[in-house]
Amino acid sequence: MIRKDVNSWPPPRFLRRLHRKILELRNRLARELEITDQAGVYRFRCETVREFNRCLKLYSKEPGTIEWIESEMKPGQVFFDIGANIGVYTIFAARRVSPGGKVYAFEPHAANFTRLIDNVIRNTLQQVVVPCSIALDSKEGFSRFTYDSAGAGTSHSQFSADYTADTDAGGGEIAELKYATTIDHLLASGRIAASHHVKIDVDGNEHLILRGMARLLAFSVAPLTVQVELNEPYSAENTELLKGRGYALVTKHYTRSAARRMQQTGEEPNEGCNAVFRRAV
Repeated sequence: MIRKDVNSWPPPRFLRRLHRKILELRNRLARELEITDQAGVYRFRCETVREFNRCLKLYSKEPGTIEWIESEMKPGQVFFDIGANIGVYTIFAARRVSPGGKVYAFEPHAANFTRLIDNVIRNTLQQVVVPCSIALDSKEGFSRFTYDSAGAGTSHSQFSADYTADTDAGGGEIAELKYATTIDHLLASGRIAASHHVKIDVDGNEHLILRGMARLLAFSVAPLTVQVELNEPYSAENTELLKGRGYALVTKHYTRSAARRMQQTGEEPNEGCNAVFRRAV
C-alpha cells in the first residue's frame, strides 16, 4: 500500500522500485498455456484461474464445437465467432481457415477482449483474426452492457437493448454504456466479409443477433453452417428462424456440464445446448 502524504509525495525511490519489482514478478508469473495438435500450436496467456480452466478445457468443455470446427472449416473461408470470450475457439478456427481465411471475433466484454487480442498476437494471427469489441444486436444504438463479472475468462454478461437513462442498472458487477450494431449493417457498409460459418454463443441474446443478420442468411452467399446456443425461452424461435431461412437442423450437442445434468435428471437442460444448422443446397 502507498499512502499519500502531502509532505512526502511522490513516494521514496526505494518504495517505487519495490512496487515495480512486484509488478514485474507478477507479469513473469502469468501462465502461458501451450497446446499442440495435428493442426499446430495454440498459445494462451492466463492471468486468472478462470482463463486457465477455459483454455485447459479447449477440447473437453464443448467437444461438439471442436468437432464442428474441425470438420467444417477450410482454408480460405470466413468464420464469425460471436461471443468469442478470450479467443479459445477463435484461435482454434483460425488455424483451420489459414491461409487466406478470416475470423471475425466479436467480444464486447472489456477484459475478455483485452485477453483475446493478447492471444491473437501470441499466436501471430494478426493477419487472420479481426477482433471486434462491439456488441451485436437486432438494431443499432447505445445501451447498457452489464458485466456479470469484470474479470477475464468470465461469461454471462449481457447487452440490454431496453436501457434508458432512467433505467435502474440493477444486477451485475458494473454496467457500461456500449454501442451495438448488426451483422447486416457491418456487411452493407463493407466492414466485414460474408461468412461461410457462424458461431453464436452470447448467453441469451442469440435471437436478437439472428434477427440482425436476416439479410446475410438470405444471401446467395449465406453461411454454409450456423452453430447457435439454444437458450430458453428463445430456443424454438431461433430454430424456426433458421429453418425459415432454408437451414436444416443437423445435430445438437451439449457442454460437458449440461450433458452431466442431462444424465442425472434424464431431462434436456434449459441451457448449454448448441445446435448446428446447415443450409440446404
